[in-house]
Amino acid sequence: MFTAGNVNLSTTGASSVTIPGLYNGSYYVTVRHRNSIETTTATPVSFAGGTINYSFDAPSKAYGSNLILMAGPGTWYAIYGGDVTQDGSVDTGDMTPVDNDAAAFVAGYVVTDVNGDGSVDTADITIIDNNSAAFVTSATP
Repeated sequence: MFTAGNVNLSTTGASSVTIPGLYNGSYYVTVRHRNSIETTTATPVSFAGGTINYSFDAPSKAYGSNLILMAGPGTWYAIYGGDVTQDGSVDTGDMTPVDNDAAAFVAGYVVTDVNGDGSVDTADITIIDNNSAAFVTSATP
């Protein structure tokens, strides 16, 4: 297994990673984020060129079509948020720490700030509630 830390996944879903020459076959790529569902490429990606470019810009690009359509202008997809405990599903176990931090008015770059706005509040709780009700889980090959 190869792990590349601190890789920027842009708001368009695109990313570029330099791969050591030792890896020259085709492999699944999994994106992990501190409070989101891990998301894997729909098919193995060729590592033959040393740099891989991939975009999670459509459900067909994620294993199990595991992306959510976002509201707003245009059509764009995102990885599911709310897996605060990083156990592969968004459920009540994720709600408890967020609810506790919201009650304590926690702010900053914290795992319980699901929407990334700098404060833990009902907006974060809503994301977890919606994704829990939809039985959102990671989908892996």
